[in-house]
Amino acid sequence: MAYLMENSEEDKRLDLKTGLEAVQRQAGWAGIGPGMKVLDVGCGIGKTTRALADLVGPTGSVVGIDSSDERLEIARARYGSDRIRFEKHDITKPFLSHEEFDGMWLRFILEYFREGALDLLNNVTQSLKPGGILCLADSDCNSLLHYGHSQRLQNTLQDIMNRLEQNFNFDPYAGRKLYDYLYQLEYNAIEVMMEPHHLIYGALRDSDGYNWKRKLELTAEQSGCKLEEYAETAGDDFQSRHAAFKQEFEQFFGSPRRFTYTPLIIVRGYKP
Repeated sequence: MAYLMENSEEDKRLDLKTGLEAVQRQAGWAGIGPGMKVLDVGCGIGKTTRALADLVGPTGSVVGIDSSDERLEIARARYGSDRIRFEKHDITKPFLSHEEFDGMWLRFILEYFREGALDLLNNVTQSLKPGGILCLADSDCNSLLHYGHSQRLQNTLQDIMNRLEQNFNFDPYAGRKLYDYLYQLEYNAIEVMMEPHHLIYGALRDSDGYNWKRKLELTAEQSGCKLEEYAETAGDDFQSRHAAFKQEFEQFFGSPRRFTYTPLIIVRGYKP
């Protein structure tokens, strides 16, 4: 599986966008706690794994799995310990372990699986014990909810997301589907929580500016969007249209008048 956001600076973006306090609050709500064995699916650079390890404490343990050698190397160097282990694994394949896990955590994973999400969940939960907790967290209306921008910018953002859906199996509406996934899998005592993943207004934080700049640059380039809304002012050359799109987005996003939000939906249930 090719990772849509793959680039030489992705490790930096992942680090900046991942808040330890938010992960601990969300996983704590799901029921992850002291003494548990937890699997962090799609762990990336291991920052979420570290947050989960803080929750399970000295009597618990966490295993992080990811398919990227580069990110696993960073994870092991930064967070590896006798309670935190990292393994390379293709999460589209069954994850079989000699130990059963009390909980599993998937955050911002299913947005890359508009099709095949249920198969993925069946594969990674092979080693989740009966009665174990599965927690899913994903955004909804990804990158689409802004106010204070032009109609052509909104049209372009929607076009980019549509193309990512069609060509890259990306799901900007993954969050609203999480409850149904657990319902179809017949998990017990399913509960849902929603909170802002992004709530951006007023002065722009450097981390938000960097994250959104990288997201829009990469997705605009890779999606196949022709940026036709910018042809009237930037002409037929794609690079000129891309520069005009980038400039308009950065001007909008850098303005303290701008309002941007993204809902995060978090669902947990118990394996039957």
